[in-house]
Amino acid sequence: MKLIVDSGSTKSSWGLLEGLEHKATVQTAGLNPYFHTSGSIDSILNAELIPFVITDHIREIHFYGAGCSTEKNDQLIRDSLGRYFHKAVIFVYHDILGAARALFKKEKGISCILGTGCNCCYYDGSEIYSKVDSLGYLFGDEGAGSYLGKNLIRHYLKKSLPADLRLEFERHYKLNLEDILNALYNLPYPNRFLASFSEFLAPRQKHPFVHSMVKESFSSFFEAQVRHYEKYRELPVSFTGSIAYHYREILTETAAGEGIRIGTIIKAPLEGLLKFHAG
Repeated sequence: MKLIVDSGSTKSSWGLLEGLEHKATVQTAGLNPYFHTSGSIDSILNAELIPFVITDHIREIHFYGAGCSTEKNDQLIRDSLGRYFHKAVIFVYHDILGAARALFKKEKGISCILGTGCNCCYYDGSEIYSKVDSLGYLFGDEGAGSYLGKNLIRHYLKKSLPADLRLEFERHYKLNLEDILNALYNLPYPNRFLASFSEFLAPRQKHPFVHSMVKESFSSFFEAQVRHYEKYRELPVSFTGSIAYHYREILTETAAGEGIRIGTIIKAPLEGLLKFHAG
């Protein structure tokens, strides 16, 4: 049996594959190695995964993860999984390869992730080629949930939100400046905290201010990431991730204005990855 894993910064989806058959899916917290230690990964695995999987039945694990971009980070994931899955061969890949395989299978295209964070690459049907690092929520993640949340919070704190949105925000969250700064500088997972505000924005994306803010963030994503690839106007540009999926109308509108052809937009890559590894 195989475990196929799509792990973002917020959540991980573990698909159990037996031959061609998808047997079950288990959801856990995300395991981005930039935000976790060996101990915190063990805590998540023990509480959220191991009770639902017969570990000795697993012979292969294909783990596609946000933050799995260095050998050190990859080894942290391999070592953590290896403590539980003693009979499995463990493969760790960058999540952008997982997105590319799920979106394009063996076709060419530009693969993009817009979830809590963002990423982008050219995929030739086999290998990925990246020209720009994502840089995370502090210096990058244009268009992603953390970026949208950061913009919303900035407008709120600088009192530049329209009055109706400000009132709704205060009713919904009841946050003061101290709460926000504490979450950003003292509590774990500030990127998740920022991205959580997408839950406020998504139902209000028809509001002119929200629509404009989201559209500008997607324009920033295209400028920071997609435009670096020479054939970005010729190849299909496809997306996976909750932000791409829930804001797909604005994303498609923004892409059209940039002369970019959207291929596919899916919420999560696991289904495509299960098909890829069942083949």
